[in-house]
Amino acid sequence: FYTAYTAPLSTDLRQWRSEDDEHFYTGGDHYKLEQEKNYFKEARIALASFVDALPEYTFISSNFSSALQNFLIQLPRHYRFLSLKEEYPSLTGIIQDLGFETNLIPLTATIEEDIWEALQQNEYQVLALSAIQYSNGFLVDFAILEKIKKAFPELIILVDGTQFIGAEEFSLSNSCVDALFGSAYKWLMAGHGTGFALFSPKLLKQLELNQEKLELIYDRGQRSVKAVGSLLFSLNKLLKADFPALIQHKKELTLLLFEELKKRDLLDAATLARKNHSSILIIHVNDSIYNALLDRKVRCIKRGSGVRLSVHHYNNESDIYSLLAILDELI
Repeated sequence: FYTAYTAPLSTDLRQWRSEDDEHFYTGGDHYKLEQEKNYFKEARIALASFVDALPEYTFISSNFSSALQNFLIQLPRHYRFLSLKEEYPSLTGIIQDLGFETNLIPLTATIEEDIWEALQQNEYQVLALSAIQYSNGFLVDFAILEKIKKAFPELIILVDGTQFIGAEEFSLSNSCVDALFGSAYKWLMAGHGTGFALFSPKLLKQLELNQEKLELIYDRGQRSVKAVGSLLFSLNKLLKADFPALIQHKKELTLLLFEELKKRDLLDAATLARKNHSSILIIHVNDSIYNALLDRKVRCIKRGSGVRLSVHHYNNESDIYSLLAILDELI
């Protein structure tokens, strides 16, 4: 139950990486010459296909932070941002480090309505938030975001998709999201070393940014050829699979765990009040229970006042019932 922190590598990806290492070992500089352009080109196409975006506006970076920062430095410094107090620190930290005026509102069970009220009261040029909150698993209601975008068409909506892409089905082309950023070592199960930035054509037209400039921006710095190859491998694996069926399986497991944790009074009121939730769940147990879970080989992590569990499509019902049996014994 550790995917929201770091996902494991698939057996197939591990095997591919071993073979790729051998290619690097025997090929030396020729490995980079032969593979770099191929991996990057194909990974952009695969990622664009996976999230229904345009390949020419899809860019690979080393991580979420660099993907976001490379874009934010292009924005006028007078832009005002709206975000959340409990947001992922790399998101809000970069915004504030670049000197943008930012209003941070609390993360509540009614966060979409709170965003709407904040936009009614003050003028903002940018809304920046995670599609799924890392601290409590709240899944943003995209239907409400659509209404916000219609009411404020010039508002730029920037989304951190690190906990979202690979965990849910998503179409950038059919959404109100203007730009999507993320890292690929969690729900995409691609290993460390890659991030991404995807843009809507409308946003680039609005900001008068062209593809050629973005190519130069995102080509800066050294990136791992193997990491990009790993991303390509994982994306191709998901594209060849029945991804909707995998996500449906994950949702069924999440609902099972959610209902069982609810029976045990381990979920907070804000989580229970949400209409929809992600497959990240925070159970409210003390440190001794957390340490006991680790001793029982339950892979989880502390988040705030609780312990974060996350369900992915590689989990099964046996995992859920084994966890519940351990919790029942400990509590």
